Amino acid sequence: MHAFIRHVFVSSVLVSLTLVCLSPVSASAKAPSVKETDTSNLSPRARRALRRRKLTQELARKGEAELRKSVRVFQQRYLVKARRAELTMGGSVAIGDALMDTYNLDAGLMVHINQSWAVGLSGSYSLASQGEAFNNIQSHFGLFPERSKLQASGFGELQFSPIFGKFNSFGMAVVQMDAYLIAAAGAVRTTIGDGAMKPSWQIGAGLRVHTWRALTVSLEVRDIMFVEKFQAGDRLMQHWFGGIKIGLWIPPTFQYKYQR
Repeated sequence: MHAFIRHVFVSSVLVSLTLVCLSPVSASAKAPSVKETDTSNLSPRARRALRRRKLTQELARKGEAELRKSVRVFQQRYLVKARRAELTMGGSVAIGDALMDTYNLDAGLMVHINQSWAVGLSGSYSLASQGEAFNNIQSHFGLFPERSKLQASGFGELQFSPIFGKFNSFGMAVVQMDAYLIAAAGAVRTTIGDGAMKPSWQIGAGLRVHTWRALTVSLEVRDIMFVEKFQAGDRLMQHWFGGIKIGLWIPPTFQYKYQR
């Protein structure tokens, strides 16, 4: 029994001594070794070169950090409009006219001076008919109002695009678009005045969606204004139209002036 106790005691002492001896060794293994360059044996010229090398490395690290902060990445334009023409065709319908139902067949040619400004010509052929409200006035009240129906119009047009953007189309493609303002002056022809053209002007706004690089789809709202000479006197007429146009770029492709 005493021999067994003595054997256990001796084994415990040996294990404790082994752990104590291994602890400093493991700690020293985990501690990172820092190797310092001994410059005491170097010549003054070598010490100066070493100091310059350390300074250069430090400046390089700081310069890289500053460069990362200052660099900005700009995406190349998806579509260049400058010095290209856009041939448009589409249709529109009168908005808010309770007496007349008017539909327009529209066409135009716009020349884009740069990314924001464009000038061109636009024209419309109108199909107008009396609405239900007009027929009710005639049948219920025995009144026959003087009718002014749009027949055709032509304008010189100016467009300004202040807004450009893009949106994700259901995760399938990134669609480019731009919004633009419209100002135009020209003439209209109505059923009053024996076919004579009347001075007219219009304002409006549109949203152009670039579906492909050679094709666009535009949604527009326009207000056509002119003075109509009724038998009861002159009256300012306003015709609001909302429509859609398909545009074809001429030329259909483009090249960047400065490649990136």
